[in-house]
This record gives sequence, structure tokens and C-alpha cells, in this order.
Amino acid sequence: MASRLVHIVTERLLTVKEAFGRMEPDELASLLIPIVEEELRNEPYGDVWVRILHPFLPRILTHVVGQLQMDIEDILDLRAVVLEAFVRDKVVLVDLFQKVGRVELDFLVESGLGFGFLLGLVQMVAWIVTPKPWTLPVAGAVVGYVTNWIASE
Repeated sequence: MASRLVHIVTERLLTVKEAFGRMEPDELASLLIPIVEEELRNEPYGDVWVRILHPFLPRILTHVVGQLQMDIEDILDLRAVVLEAFVRDKVVLVDLFQKVGRVELDFLVESGLGFGFLLGLVQMVAWIVTPKPWTLPVAGAVVGYVTNWIASE
């Protein structure tokens, strides 16, 4: 089920290109500048590098973010990120599972009466035409497969 939820999230709800493409490169670059500067300060002669690169950092990061937006699908595996998030945070996985499964379960509950009635009529006709002991188990198996097929669609 987790892989099905990952498919729903990555294919139907969110595409990386769409999500990452909505961000403005300038805004994202301005958010990244403090992080990059902090990481640079952890390097040898980091303060010197920060002073040298500070005037150029907004342009460099804007360019890098723009390139990332064009090639994000080659760089980031959204399926792996979503699956890792589900594995790391089981509460999110269970919550999403219940929300997605609720729709399918509601459909089965609401349509069960109608499908059951129709399949029961077919089973009744089969018993009337061929009143053999094997018709009920065979009809039950057919009903089971048909309802599973309907549920999976």
C-alpha cells in the first residue's frame, strides 16, 4: 500500500517539476544565502570565503536554482523522498492510508447492496438452471473475484 500511496502522491498530487517550478529563483536564493554562508564558515578560512563570495552569492545561487528547476527530475528522485518520508514518519503514512482508503471503502459500502443484489440474481439463476452442489461454491468464487476486481478498479 505504501508504494501505491507514493504513486498517488508523486503522479497525481505533486510533480517535482511543477512544485519546484513554482518557486522564484531569486526568493529561493535569498533563503539559501544564510545557509550557504553558515556552511562556508565551518570550512577552513570560512570567514574569508564568506566576505569574498557575499557580493556574488545571490547571482550564483539564483543561477544554480534556475538550472535546478530545469533539471530537477534528473537530480531529485521524488518517489524515493516520499517513500523515505513515509518510512520515517509512520503517522503520516497511516493518516494518508486512512484518508485514501476511506474513499475506496465508502464506495464499496455504498455500492455493495447493488452489486450484491445483481450478483445474487445471477447466482439464483445459475442454481435454478443447474441445481448441482458445485454451483454455489463456483458462484461464490466468481462473486469474490468480481467484487475484488471492482474494488481494485
